[in-house]
Amino acid sequence: MQAIGKTTSLLNCLEAGDSILDIVGPLGRPSEIEIYGTVIILAGSVGTAMALPTAIALKAAGNHVVFIEGARNTEMVVFEDEVRSASSETYIMTDDGSYGEQGLVTKKLDELLASGRKIDFALAVGPVPMMRAVARITAPLGIKTMVSLNSIMVDGTGMCGGCRVLLGDQSRFACVDGPEFDASQVNFEVLMQRNTMYRAKECESLKSFEQNKEEEVAGLRAELAAGETHYV
Repeated sequence: MQAIGKTTSLLNCLEAGDSILDIVGPLGRPSEIEIYGTVIILAGSVGTAMALPTAIALKAAGNHVVFIEGARNTEMVVFEDEVRSASSETYIMTDDGSYGEQGLVTKKLDELLASGRKIDFALAVGPVPMMRAVARITAPLGIKTMVSLNSIMVDGTGMCGGCRVLLGDQSRFACVDGPEFDASQVNFEVLMQRNTMYRAKECESLKSFEQNKEEEVAGLRAELAAGETHYV
């Protein structure tokens, strides 16, 4: 697992034989699976894991699936074999050019569109700036585009309000109404502001964890052994 903050760092401390008390899911609404024709899926690094099941379902439904996976470098490319199996065409893009083609996923999208490829449906899953960039390309062309806003989800029940997003002038919650929304309706500017709302607190939490790592891990193991719920 890629460690980003306290929670993923703590999970990475678990060893073979350790367990997690509870896992909640599935959350939100299912992806739209229809026969569109040619569909293009753009996934940024770990977003590939979330886009992969949808790619499998879209291909099984009879669509021609074009999958563009982006990552910072070779080491960050994930599920490549599975992606190739789930798609009709596969393109790997890396920021540094260490694997596949150099550039962002939007570069390959632009190239495909410039070549005259007709795209009937698009799904973008990854960092918010990437999804916004995809929407800006597809919107003028009238390509139906869905984006997955899972990155802003917090408690998964709609009670905390942390994942509120604006669709036009209406508020929705990513965890119960999404996580996939019509990209043409998403207010990405507000979304980016909300997505960084807790950045300072997240950094403080990670710093505290790193300074007290042994105590934190020992406490987690004790609570898991006792069958207690641990919130991180």
